[in-house]
Amino acid sequence: MKSYSEFCSLSRALDVIGDRWTMLVVRELLVGPSRYSDLHKALPGIATNLLASRLRTLEEAGVVASTDAPAPVSARVYALTEWGQKLRRPLVELARWGVPLMSTGAGEDHSRGRWLAFAIMALFPEPGATQESSDIPAVTARIDAEGDNLLLVSDPTGVHATMTSAGEPAEVIVKGSSEEIFRTLSGDRTEGAHAHVTGDADALRRFFALTSSALTFDRLVDRST
Repeated sequence: MKSYSEFCSLSRALDVIGDRWTMLVVRELLVGPSRYSDLHKALPGIATNLLASRLRTLEEAGVVASTDAPAPVSARVYALTEWGQKLRRPLVELARWGVPLMSTGAGEDHSRGRWLAFAIMALFPEPGATQESSDIPAVTARIDAEGDNLLLVSDPTGVHATMTSAGEPAEVIVKGSSEEIFRTLSGDRTEGAHAHVTGDADALRRFFALTSSALTFDRLVDRST
């Protein structure tokens, strides 16, 4: 990418992350460290040489670091540096700003279950960021969406989501498409498709209390607020 050549912090930030695909690479690494093959799978449509170029640029800028993981992984693993992790807040706010653009539904767009981990960052307060986060109900939920499995953990430090395995035990099991699960997690109570949610009565009570504390779907799609 050609530099903007402006003595402006926004311009210089965009020199690093303003290229097409770059912020989506960061989105994936905010979920957790990833192998190159996992990143390529999570970013449908990106050419492998372009992904390599974006990762190289981010490494050179100090946003991403890579290490050779030992067996049984035996692969190069990419992760955000401490400085790179500071992109979480601006990217989450950008995602919230973009929710009204999703009101028409997924349509023919690509969808990945793992992207819900980033959506959860946007739906709930940043861990430890507010007093309200300590009042969020404690619950664990496994999310099964489009071949991906996530573990949502709500505790006094906030709401977290990480990739997990299909058999991971949890108090609540949530199944459906990414769009259905997003609507459920965001407390959408309007008519339409929602995720299938199972668990015992107490766990379900806590889970739906959690979704009631989220930035609701209606609030997210209202451009006037």
